[in-house]
Amino acid sequence: MPAMSAPTRGFTLVEMAIVLTVLGLIAAALVTPLAARIEASQRHETDALLNDVADALIGFALLHGRLPCPSLEANPGSPTYGLEQSPPCAAASPGYLPWRTLALPAHDPWGSPRASASAPWVGHWRYLPDKHFTTGTIQLSTLPGSSIQIRDHANEPLTTVDSRVIAVVYSTGPNRRDDGRNATWTPTAPTFEAGEPMPAFDDQLRWIGHPLFIARLAQGGRL
Repeated sequence: MPAMSAPTRGFTLVEMAIVLTVLGLIAAALVTPLAARIEASQRHETDALLNDVADALIGFALLHGRLPCPSLEANPGSPTYGLEQSPPCAAASPGYLPWRTLALPAHDPWGSPRASASAPWVGHWRYLPDKHFTTGTIQLSTLPGSSIQIRDHANEPLTTVDSRVIAVVYSTGPNRRDDGRNATWTPTAPTFEAGEPMPAFDDQLRWIGHPLFIARLAQGGRL
């Protein structure tokens, strides 16, 4: 007599759930490192762009004898959008890097263009120059007057009286918002925060110190 074959059956709901769970865990394990690599690449790109910003600010000073004022125009349709505000700078207003004046990208890798005057400034570079370096012509004797300070996550100073800050620019990072002291600075208390990324802080900040700035202008024959 012919052998009888065993009856076939499909997967049970429990088995299907186990398979789907395993597949989900494998997918999560693959996606998480990919997201981390993408963010690391974006942070590296931001560092490079901040170097370009610092070079552009010094280049502007070599050409014009001063730092540019921040950009304050909110309407993307305005011919002055992205250009520096005419000196003297309005230190009491929040400022953005005048990217069109400096021929730089308007925002960091996490940002996006604005379509209206009421649109949020997602990822646009924040910028604050010292008031004594945006008017007139910088001299060897010109000293900072805005008392800009940089501190780390533990509130320890990263700058001193000797390394006076004359300009600060930063990216708001992947969360697209000002973190730490970068969210609370005021013209009367311009203290900013810099440091390694952490859960509550992912800004990337760069500052220009007075000694280096003066040295670069002297090397360029401006002083």
